[in-house]
Amino acid sequence: MKLLNAGRFLLRGAAGVFLAAGALRAEEPEWKAVRETTFDLVWSTVNEAYYDPTFGGVDWAGIKKTYQARVEEADDKAELRGVLQAMLGELRKTHFAIVPREAAVFTPEERKQTGTTGAKFVTAGGEVVVADVAADSAAAAAGLRNGDKIRSVGGREVAEVARLYADTGVTEARRDFYLKSFVTAPLSGPVGGSVAVEVEGADGKVRTVELKSEMQQGAWSEPMGNLPSYPVAIEARRGEDGLGYLKFNTFSPALMKEIRVFLRELRTGDGLVIDLRGNPGGLILMASGLCGWLSAEEFSLGRMRMRSGLMNFDVFPQAKAFTGPVAVLIDSGSASTSEVLAAGLQEAGRARVFGETSAGAALPSAFLKLPTGDLLQYALADLTTPGGATLEGVGVTPDEPVKRSREDIAAESDPVLEAAKKWIGDRRRAGEGEGTK
Repeated sequence: MKLLNAGRFLLRGAAGVFLAAGALRAEEPEWKAVRETTFDLVWSTVNEAYYDPTFGGVDWAGIKKTYQARVEEADDKAELRGVLQAMLGELRKTHFAIVPREAAVFTPEERKQTGTTGAKFVTAGGEVVVADVAADSAAAAAGLRNGDKIRSVGGREVAEVARLYADTGVTEARRDFYLKSFVTAPLSGPVGGSVAVEVEGADGKVRTVELKSEMQQGAWSEPMGNLPSYPVAIEARRGEDGLGYLKFNTFSPALMKEIRVFLRELRTGDGLVIDLRGNPGGLILMASGLCGWLSAEEFSLGRMRMRSGLMNFDVFPQAKAFTGPVAVLIDSGSASTSEVLAAGLQEAGRARVFGETSAGAALPSAFLKLPTGDLLQYALADLTTPGGATLEGVGVTPDEPVKRSREDIAAESDPVLEAAKKWIGDRRRAGEGEGTK
């Protein structure tokens, strides 16, 4: 069992908005036994592993009785997933989810189960907006453009879902995190499938496009135990002006070598931007390793509290670590390990944080294979910053709040990055090294 903050498979919302892939009928005679065994395993795993024995005031034993009756009415795997996800949703925490086996990738042959339209999305002003369209992609062929607002996906209105989240009382950042997941989940379906999406252009005109799911190109991570494989991407460059820029889509060991090589290429007097916007997390131990190349001093990224005790995430300096000014960019799409990294560097005075409040979805979790073949993701610890602040449900507050509007996105303008570059430039001109003061 691996300790993870795998944001890719986060619970889609406190209200249980998780899009299961496929409604497979369970015809085998043993279905009743499998169904009951699966339910018992999910409930007991959470009961034994959840870091808070009081479950935050939730009557977990009472919830078992309530949902046990519902499980008896589940005729197939799809219905069972719905019941189990609803039960996990009662905890109102992230990192609790039932991941359908047919939506998980463990072999190269299964990569067709998770496709892409070639478009990336962000939230701006409470709306989900197209932020980047890959050339020669299905999204480009459909005419999607930066700044297009997503009005509905598969016939479900985004505004309706936004109202649902508002009624649950979640924070604005968490709402935006869920909204983006609501849009992107159905657009990551099996290769060859398609989804009808209603979009509104910058000119106010509304149109409906059919977005097809295509094969994910590029590198994939290796499966780790019960953690599926997923696409990985990185952008690492050093400009002639001595400004380094690092952006990666997930904390995967597959990217560590490239990150290490890039950071070691930075020179004395350089500056560095780490762009964690839209990064949903990954392997939490990567944050400590990455920070070891960014500091000449030992410090902590925080503490993890489990039923069995405490674990500190300490950072140990590496040889020839980069000690120039560091800016970290975050938004509501920055979750899990991204939040741990941003908060730890911020509290240590090693980086200045720019952008918007992060998702507040930062519970370390693990994956467990169920008798149905599906996967249970469950939180097994709480995590606090070195100063004792809780990230779950709160998020990281930037040192310099900067919003990127829909108009900025349409014009391909990035005021968050510009603010970070200006700060780094001022620091470099002043000849200052490590720290943010």
